Amino acid sequence: MRYRNRRYIRGTLFLLVLGGFALWRTALQPDAAVDTDFIDDGIIIRSDSIKHASRKLLAMPNCSPSAIEQFPRDIFTLDQKKSGALVVHILVALYMFLALAIVCDDYFVPSLEMLCEALNLQSDIAGATFMAAGSSAPELAASVIGVFIAKNDIGLGTVVGSAVFNIMFVISICALFAGMVVYLNWWPLFRDCVFYTISIIALVLVILDEEVKWYESLTLLALYAVYLIIMYFNPSLEAWVNTKVKPCHDGLIINGRQDPEKEKIIYEKLELKNTASGDDSESDGEVELYSSVSKRNLDKTNGHAVVIHGTDSEVMVKQHTHLDDEPHPFKIPEGHCGRFLWVCSLPLNVFLFITVPDCRRENWKKWFMVTFIMSMVWISAYSYLLVWMITIIGYTLNIPDTMMSITFLAAGVSVPDAIASLLVVRDGYGDMAVSNAVGSNVFDILLCLGLPWFLDSCMHGLESIEVYSEGLTYSSLTLLSTVMFLLVATHLNGWKLDRKFGIVLMLVYVLFMVLASLYELNVFGYFHPPECPVLEED
Repeated sequence: MRYRNRRYIRGTLFLLVLGGFALWRTALQPDAAVDTDFIDDGIIIRSDSIKHASRKLLAMPNCSPSAIEQFPRDIFTLDQKKSGALVVHILVALYMFLALAIVCDDYFVPSLEMLCEALNLQSDIAGATFMAAGSSAPELAASVIGVFIAKNDIGLGTVVGSAVFNIMFVISICALFAGMVVYLNWWPLFRDCVFYTISIIALVLVILDEEVKWYESLTLLALYAVYLIIMYFNPSLEAWVNTKVKPCHDGLIINGRQDPEKEKIIYEKLELKNTASGDDSESDGEVELYSSVSKRNLDKTNGHAVVIHGTDSEVMVKQHTHLDDEPHPFKIPEGHCGRFLWVCSLPLNVFLFITVPDCRRENWKKWFMVTFIMSMVWISAYSYLLVWMITIIGYTLNIPDTMMSITFLAAGVSVPDAIASLLVVRDGYGDMAVSNAVGSNVFDILLCLGLPWFLDSCMHGLESIEVYSEGLTYSSLTLLSTVMFLLVATHLNGWKLDRKFGIVLMLVYVLFMVLASLYELNVFGYFHPPECPVLEED
């Protein structure tokens, strides 16, 4: 296990600041928030002209409820936010992105890893359940908030936007900055893409009539159970498929080059009794093979090590101990950027250090369930503040909630996954990075949407849940084209990640975001009803 918190958080903050700066510049424009006219039986209601009234929702037909109605009243008035106070909300939103990255990486994911070890789960099952929950916890929290609090499509928009972000942007970043050509095993990507396609089709069928019935949400949960069963039998299924299909390529990347003569080992953990050099020294880490290494040259060792380079005649290893993984949240890093980020995150680190036991430390390992519960509490709290801030920003700039969720909110909750996947692929785990990007989307669609929808239906007498934006249906359909494009493009590219492949995926991601935004802005037709105007009180 590796905990690279500083690089993880630094990259997250850097990417999010760019989007925040763009929003800030837009907010300072005097006409940034265009007044919206609503027509009700021939009477034009101008939402920005209604003042000095109690804050309540106007009764209007053919309008979607504004999520801002479901949150506490802001301390700033609409005019103050248009005059520049909106920058405060943008900074708070960016800080919540940082907070989610810290609590997920430093506390939630380690607690899930120890929970899987305690339950003795197979790696496939653990990855498809608890590990997926760890990487998708912000999306799940946003979906729950959208269903139970905001009561609009902000959760659905976040999941749809996060899905295309993972499958296009994340894999594109991995291909562009891997530092070498990374070859992929075809089966994990094909398997996850097939079930991801089934998930998208199920989602489209569920929201096609603009309402979600209880049995439809239950169907999504049942499909996720089927996915777990497939993952459980994955070794046998993969072995059978490999007997029927010729591998797309032989060999593996060794120091950036393919060696077809060596045995292919993508990722394997070996428990050994002696070190690879044959002496009796011990190591406390774990062996992780990601080069083409002949196992007959590896003696046994009591510990573990990270194999850096391997040949048929010799193996070079670097000891990777658990002591190196000991977290040091109060250690001042080197470099001006690192120190600035450390100062910014210090209040978060201190607060989490006091309220959440760090199960990565030897003295707190048995407290992993407390870490798990407290992490969920703070993920929910940070996600609530994040969705609240995003809602205020969108309302002030007159941007639909669904458009804010499918772009900024989805990217914000997924950027930590992008940074983590990039670190993984730079270590040589190409299959792991790509499978995580695609596989997490299955969790997002089937569980992050299915579970809140089903619970909400049960709590309200099995009533249907309304989907207000028809544009999200078309955006979900567009997801089908992205997953098919990924499979075809990967095959045509020889099942490898390189810069050319990364550029193509990035262009497709930008194209999808443009189309989804135009859908929500009703450029191609009337897909998204206007938000119901809100009366502002003094």
